[in-house]
Amino acid sequence: MTQQDALSRAVCEHPDEDTPRLIFADHLEDCGDARRAAFIRTQVQLARVPEHDPFRAECRRRDPDSLRGWTMAHTLPRPPLGLSWRRFAFRRGFPWLASATDVSLLLRHGLAIFDAAPIQALELSHESGIVANWAAFLEWPGLARLTRLEFTHTRLNAAALRALVQAPNAAAIRELCFDSDAIAADGLKELSESELFRRLRRLEIRRAALPPALATDALAAAPPGLAELAIVESKLPEPDLAWLLAQPVCRDLASIDLSGNPVRGETCAAAARATILRLEQTGLAVPSLQTFLKANPRDVKLLDLSSNRLGSGAVRSLAECAALSNLTMLDLRRNPIGSGGARALAASPILERLVELDVRDCGLDADSVARLDHRFGSALRTDRRPVHRTPA
Repeated sequence: MTQQDALSRAVCEHPDEDTPRLIFADHLEDCGDARRAAFIRTQVQLARVPEHDPFRAECRRRDPDSLRGWTMAHTLPRPPLGLSWRRFAFRRGFPWLASATDVSLLLRHGLAIFDAAPIQALELSHESGIVANWAAFLEWPGLARLTRLEFTHTRLNAAALRALVQAPNAAAIRELCFDSDAIAADGLKELSESELFRRLRRLEIRRAALPPALATDALAAAPPGLAELAIVESKLPEPDLAWLLAQPVCRDLASIDLSGNPVRGETCAAAARATILRLEQTGLAVPSLQTFLKANPRDVKLLDLSSNRLGSGAVRSLAECAALSNLTMLDLRRNPIGSGGARALAASPILERLVELDVRDCGLDADSVARLDHRFGSALRTDRRPVHRTPA
């Protein structure tokens, strides 16, 4: 075994610790691979700060791949049978998520992945055979080493969720994602009433065709403690969303993502207490935005309002809202904010703490971009090159 093999094994054996990763980075730099060493160190630091931290914005400007890791694809080990890097993700410098391609093969060969990489998340689709191998998967020793599970097209019912929440190997799970009708309404109810839900920090329900009343009733029965909730493109009506956000289960939420759902005033007001709030493509209109601003969103630090057709008037209201003085990241992509919106942002006495302002695809002319660039400098993300004029 080489020194690098031994250091890699230490990383895999202690996936929650940063020290083995940083020692591995030092070794890489000593061996001449400064690029990968820097990538590991940067990602370790990124994992220590919240998503709205200025360091994350700095990394996105300086080297966007430090967040994604695409240029590190060559470092991915060969996956064992039953697994692939179909949608690989790096965390803290190493691959973190793998995709199951064949659960029957995963059960026989998949443990080898933990010797090759510090994997802690697994993506499982209906095509992988997870439903047919459900009971065996819950007894698979590798499950005990995972903290996140992602399901797609699985339609897990109450019986399946009952088995999951009772499985001793699922004790470390802290994040669950159900995508594309991956969970039935009775399965969601079973989950919400379980001890496993009490341990969850993040829950994602994406592209679900759940009956609104059943979905919100199921979640509302869950205890508080959840830190992050994403209900995305699930077509939950406004009254149901607003009612859900007012329930105890949502009391401690720091991150709320309602992108792709119809969002109106009551929901905006209920979500205004979050630190990270994503309302992309929610059909947000000016009256609803005004209701949100009047709800005193003083804790919001990351606000995503992209793809909502907000014009200059809406942006002016944002720029003049004193409650947004703690905002560090504002995403206005794909909104026709116009030159009037650009002027309002540039003149705002409120947005002093912004470290990232995204106005890509907003149809801004050169003068508007130059005005924003003069005010926000490196914090500005735009699809046009700022025009720098020499003062007369």
